Amino acid sequence: MTPSFTFTDRMYTSKIKRQWDPNASAEVTDTTYGFYNVYDFQASVSLDTKIYGFWRPVGFLARKVKMIRHVMTPTISLSGSPDFGSSFFGYYGEYEYPDANGRLQRRRYSRFPNALFGVPSDGKSGILSYQLANNLEMKVASDDSVGERKISLIENFTIGQSYNFAADSLNFSNINTSLMLRLTKGFNLNLPVSYTHLTLPTI
Repeated sequence: MTPSFTFTDRMYTSKIKRQWDPNASAEVTDTTYGFYNVYDFQASVSLDTKIYGFWRPVGFLARKVKMIRHVMTPTISLSGSPDFGSSFFGYYGEYEYPDANGRLQRRRYSRFPNALFGVPSDGKSGILSYQLANNLEMKVASDDSVGERKISLIENFTIGQSYNFAADSLNFSNINTSLMLRLTKGFNLNLPVSYTHLTLPTI
């Protein structure tokens, strides 16, 4: 179990306020100077373990293959952060303006648009991630029939996905898989694949 907490603080010397001037029919900007702390934080916790499986071949395979080992590493993690775009933090502002048809529209903007180190994201987050890593290898008799050596069948095969509790739709991410095979001692083959999630029709 691995808990973590990340806190980032930035200090800027100016911020802007945008509003609509009905007399000029245009957006006007007002810049104020001072010291402004812009911070954000995120908390997370991760759980992982290892599960070992062994299989001893029988019959003619047992003459060459001594043991096959399968190692599974399941991992689950949960992370979250509040909505730093809320008025409580004051990092974002909004104003109303009339469109071409005279209807009022709402425009949202960042009060620190040219900030060197950026601003916190707009919107809360709550993500549950889970993945399963696999390793498969076997121990075989060496050519001299005295010693033993290991052969990697699957160096690593990982499959994972995440679920965003804060999203309004498409809460599930794509299913990501990665396969790594050790072909020779100094050469590995990596095959990453991503599967797009399917949306089931509503009955």
